[in-house]
Amino acid sequence: MIDTKHIEHFTQLVGDENIYSDKAHLIAYSYDATREHFEPDAVIFPRNEEDVSAILKYCNEHKIIIVPRGAGSGFTGGALPSHGGIVLAMEKHMNKILEIDMKNMVAIVQPGVINMDLQRAVEEVGLFYPPDPASQDYSTIGGNVSENAGGMRAAKYGITKDYVMATRAVLPNGDVIKAGKRTIKDVAGYNISGILIASEGTLAVLTEITLKLIPKPKMTK
Repeated sequence: MIDTKHIEHFTQLVGDENIYSDKAHLIAYSYDATREHFEPDAVIFPRNEEDVSAILKYCNEHKIIIVPRGAGSGFTGGALPSHGGIVLAMEKHMNKILEIDMKNMVAIVQPGVINMDLQRAVEEVGLFYPPDPASQDYSTIGGNVSENAGGMRAAKYGITKDYVMATRAVLPNGDVIKAGKRTIKDVAGYNISGILIASEGTLAVLTEITLKLIPKPKMTK
């Protein structure tokens, strides 16, 4: 159980409209598609990367568990607060498509963007984002990256990892890192973005993702 002083601190940080510890919210954020059930101590909706950084820094200093969450559509338990703590829910505020670069065929999104919303947005300008998990109507890009989601088109086009070009993320101590580039050729240094893919939020909290797009197919069947 989290001490009330910590709840008060987070309330001052994000506002009382972005932190909840009532029973209804705790139940709503206690499960995912596995149907397993673990109630958190609180649910926080960060407004931006600065909030995420401040929250993680404080939780690291006070040994408070953090569980990042997208739409809770996964079957691996990655979004489950199995030991309590705080669920960091990204869907309320950090859900924007920041840029669609038609010339370079990339999209920059926040982690709470719904997969299908991105697909529709890029197809309107003649581009295509292939990864199509079964939960594409409601799963988030941040969740897709954290789980390395695939889909029916994977055999032809590949899976999520094949389209992540760069990431911004917050480490457990609150430091913000940027990994990768929005260019095809990027061979310098470690592939940090590749390490974050499929890590289920255990290494860092994603705050921005740069995705490769391809031309929209002329025909689909």
